[in-house]
Amino acid sequence: MTLLFATAFALVPGQTFAAAVQPKLHDISFTVKLEWSSRAELSKINRDFAMGYEADTAEVQYKDPLMLRGTAKINGQKAIYVIKGDTKTWYVPRLGAKVNQKVGNAPGKRQTLLDFGLVTTGMKDRFIMGKFVRKENGESVFDLHYAYEKDTSRHRVWVDPAKRVITKRMWYSQKGELMATFNYSLHAKFGSVWVPQKMSVRNAEGKLAGVSLLSDIKVNQGIEDSVFNI
Repeated sequence: MTLLFATAFALVPGQTFAAAVQPKLHDISFTVKLEWSSRAELSKINRDFAMGYEADTAEVQYKDPLMLRGTAKINGQKAIYVIKGDTKTWYVPRLGAKVNQKVGNAPGKRQTLLDFGLVTTGMKDRFIMGKFVRKENGESVFDLHYAYEKDTSRHRVWVDPAKRVITKRMWYSQKGELMATFNYSLHAKFGSVWVPQKMSVRNAEGKLAGVSLLSDIKVNQGIEDSVFNI
C-alpha cells in the first residue's frame, strides 16, 4: 500500500515540471508593443533590463531549441537581436555594426520564451530545470534553476497546469535578491497552445515598471532556421 500511495502521489498532475511545458509549441512569432513604462522604475531592476524597454514595438520569432530573433527600432535605427546556439548577436544594418557575445556560460543573458511566460520542450533541462514547491489556489509553484550550475540565479513561477502557462514569475539574482516580479495574463489559445497576451513587470519595491502587449501571434508556422542567421 505504501508503494502504491507513493506512486500515485508522484503522478498527481501539476507536481512535475512537465506541467509548465508546452509540448506542442515548436515555433512562434509575435509583436510586442510597449503599452506603458517608467524609466526610473525599470532602472531599479538593472540597466541591461531597462534597455530592453527602449523600443516601442518589436517583432519576435522563436524556434526550438533556443533560437530567437528580435527586430526593433531604437533611436530611429533598425536593430536586430539574434540568439542561436551559444552566441548572442546584435546587428544594426544601417551602421553595419555587428557584435557577438558568447552566452553558453551565462544563461541569464540569453532571452527565451520564459521572458514571455512560456516554457518549451527545447528549453526544459537543457536550459532550465524545475523543482515542485507547492500547490497554491489551483496553480503549481516551481523553483526554476539554470542548467548551468555556476549561475545560481533562479525564478519562482506559478503555473496554470491546465493551460501550461506561467501566470507569475519572481526573478532572483545570484545573491538571492528579488530583482523583479512578472505577471502574465489575457491568455488565449492558438491552435493547441495557450499564450499570454499581456505582461507586466514590477521592481523589487513593488513599483510597476512596464506593461507590454503581444499581438499577431502565430504558432507552429514552420519558421526556417535561416531566419536566425545574420
